[in-house]
Amino acid sequence: MAGPLLKLPNEFRAGPGIGEGPRPLPAAWECALDGDVLRWAPGVYDLFGLPRGCAIDRRDIVAMYDPESRVLLDQLRSHAIATCGSFTFEAKILRPGGAPRWMLVTADIIVRNGSATHLYGTKLDITAEMPAGR
Repeated sequence: MAGPLLKLPNEFRAGPGIGEGPRPLPAAWECALDGDVLRWAPGVYDLFGLPRGCAIDRRDIVAMYDPESRVLLDQLRSHAIATCGSFTFEAKILRPGGAPRWMLVTADIIVRNGSATHLYGTKLDITAEMPAGR
């Protein structure tokens, strides 16, 4: 059997869980703008503390964002959709039970016939890299 196609540096190898051991890999996500339908890779469910594969509604997910992060998300998302652009930002979320997590969110747009149809990108848990109390 052949070895791995890509050798990752130790800091990017997935650890035993989010925030444990070496830095986890970013997890992919997508949002169809017609209906705000989300599609997540398993790692995004883990980051948000939700069971993998459970039903997700964007309104419920946005409610998990810290108020300051929620405002910034709305501004960046609206601008990206209007300009067919992209964005990256650090966001704080509160998982079920109230445990805070920090993530680096990257987003880009899929454009069809001159209009944005989807947002897609990655979410990376950066909680361990954030200063205490932030």
